[in-house]
Amino acid sequence: MDIKIDSKLSHLTEIEINELMNKYYKNEKASDLVEEYQIHINPSRLYTIFPPQLCENTFCPYCQSQMLIKRPSKSSIYSNNIAYCPTCNHQDYNFCNCNNCSEKRKIYAEIKKMKQLEANKQKKQTIKDFYNLDNYSPININDISFRDRVYLGALLRTSLSEDMSTIFPLENAEIKLAPTPEYSKEILRRLHHNNIILVSPNSNIESFPESNSEIEFPNAYYINKVDYIININFNGDFKAGVSSLMNPLEILQEDKDTGLDIWKEISLEECLEYFKYQLNNVKFDFTVGDKTLATFKDMLESFSTAQIYGIIYRGVANATKYYQESNISRKQAANSVIGSCQRYSERALLEKWDLKKFSRPYDLPQSMISEFLFNRVLKIGSLGFEMPPITL
Repeated sequence: MDIKIDSKLSHLTEIEINELMNKYYKNEKASDLVEEYQIHINPSRLYTIFPPQLCENTFCPYCQSQMLIKRPSKSSIYSNNIAYCPTCNHQDYNFCNCNNCSEKRKIYAEIKKMKQLEANKQKKQTIKDFYNLDNYSPININDISFRDRVYLGALLRTSLSEDMSTIFPLENAEIKLAPTPEYSKEILRRLHHNNIILVSPNSNIESFPESNSEIEFPNAYYINKVDYIININFNGDFKAGVSSLMNPLEILQEDKDTGLDIWKEISLEECLEYFKYQLNNVKFDFTVGDKTLATFKDMLESFSTAQIYGIIYRGVANATKYYQESNISRKQAANSVIGSCQRYSERALLEKWDLKKFSRPYDLPQSMISEFLFNRVLKIGSLGFEMPPITL
């Protein structure tokens, strides 16, 4: 193979060039060599004009030319230079941008795209078959309990499409369904378990995890990512029936006990939400357990959510001060909060204190089920937040 010689070496013979390179790599001074061989170049750049080295047994995969590699500087212990093709400029590394490699990547990307489209098409069909709505009989509206009507009404207000055909994923909702993610999931699970809502066969394929050793696609799904379909027989106009769920009339006397139970649930979840919110503000880690739940349930027998907000605020403030002024861990300080809240509430009850009612924080807005139950179903408005949930 004829190797192109740099013009700065054109006055030298092949033998002289080889001598020059041998002397250079035997650590003779580059400045002396430049002067000796009358080469017009900065001595530190001398190695850059040396003819490249042939790569034995390495040929370009595109044009079969023998690959070359630039010579390193003598100060380099190892050559980091990459073999290249003198004909098509292909470089022997994964990120080569020669025309051939660029075209190869383009073709590969197109093939990959087509395979992905075909795989997605098959996945969509698998989802449609698995969640075929024909496999389910609609639930008669008259068989749906008051609790499920409240849950569904709140869900529809949160995520129902404009044409009333689809309940969109909760993760995309502009307003949260319930005070805590756990309560939102509990609502969805109950409605789905009772076949009142069904996973839509048109749900996005990203809503279903891939198969693994425990599950097979698409048996499992992300509860907040799938679309749902209303599976109810309204015995008449579907849209009128859906509207009646979102805009119910007066609560019946027979449903008031359940209404009170849901009020208590929401109040408890709002207390837990605010409790976690305040702990997070001071970077306290805490796992809510049965003790905390029992404490807040007991407090709600005597105090409103608004008053308990104040108790929590005071408890977290005291724990923060305790942490800052004492040699204790954040965990110990966090664990002290619920006990502090319990003692303060019991003292307030014993001594008949008129506890201040806190407002909802701006960045902790009221959830849809709270709004729906208090404003539309029970029609008690802000009293749902400002009064203890003890009677209707």
